[in-house]
Amino acid sequence: MTLENSKKLRVAIIGCGIIAPDHIGAIKKKCGALELHLCDRNLKAAQILAKEVGFNVAVHEDALQLISEQEFDIVHVLTPPDSHYDIAMHALKNRANVIVEKPMTLTLKETKKLYLLAEEMNQMVCVDHGLLYMECVLKAFELIKSGVLGSVIGAHCFFGHAERRNTIPYGGVSHWAYNIPGGPLANIISHPASLIVELLGKPESITSISDARNLMPYGFSDLVDVSFRTSKGHGSFTVSMAHGNSSRYANIECEKGSIYVDLGRQLTVVKFHKGRLGFISKALSSIGVGFSFINGTLSVIFKVATKKLKRNPGTRKLIAEFYRCVRDGSPPPVSKDNAVSVATVFEKVLRIKN
Repeated sequence: MTLENSKKLRVAIIGCGIIAPDHIGAIKKKCGALELHLCDRNLKAAQILAKEVGFNVAVHEDALQLISEQEFDIVHVLTPPDSHYDIAMHALKNRANVIVEKPMTLTLKETKKLYLLAEEMNQMVCVDHGLLYMECVLKAFELIKSGVLGSVIGAHCFFGHAERRNTIPYGGVSHWAYNIPGGPLANIISHPASLIVELLGKPESITSISDARNLMPYGFSDLVDVSFRTSKGHGSFTVSMAHGNSSRYANIECEKGSIYVDLGRQLTVVKFHKGRLGFISKALSSIGVGFSFINGTLSVIFKVATKKLKRNPGTRKLIAEFYRCVRDGSPPPVSKDNAVSVATVFEKVLRIKN
């Protein structure tokens, strides 16, 4: 489906939690004429967000009723994951384009059904794998595409989600993350999984090891290691919710070099392989890497200071791309293959049965 550039877009935000302002910020920057509706089963949350938007919006508390009674060009599904499928399906049936927060659904079967219905209705559906649109990740993709490093042969991502000591992740057991299969880890693994499958393609075999170190209520796992083979190479990722470990990075190994992506500091560092190096060559190489970190850090500081870099930049850029794709009818910014592959990993790791 394509939309005329001059058309006033009718947009619904379903779910007014912590991620909603980032979606709205991206929409306001991308769109001209806009009619915005906010919906949350906690009507007060929608009303509070409406006051922050900066222009008149309508507020609602029943998502399915809202989608049934009004025609929308685009629906953002930002609710807890256990409701993603029902709301997204309802929006597609009512001929809206849909962007869904991660994890897209709780099962592979549901994810496939969303894409099947979108194709039948000639609408677009997309999952917010915003990590893929972080500037440091896009820079890595550009390097790979250029061919200067050769083909990708392997990749690993570590994704830490640290909490203060003696605190319960996500603030407490009343948070919805404790009511989905896999608990809080299930809300995180889509981040590294989306990057690894984007780099290496469809997983052909998946193995995982998880551990519960008594950090989480109800005995939920707080550490998981996942690895899989693809036709291109070997991929793996680790997610840790250990106290104090907030590192987030990816190592991408190529035929002629490697790329280190610091997801936390938003830096991209390239190393070219030159065979066995002597001590002095190794030292000089380390100096070059050090300069890359310094220059990258200064660039990030400048962007933050000048407000060119905001919270969740990957999600904001992905949303802008989604709106562009809806406008001109091009493929969604996150491919169906990526979404289905991540759902495959998600289901295997969390051992969910359809």
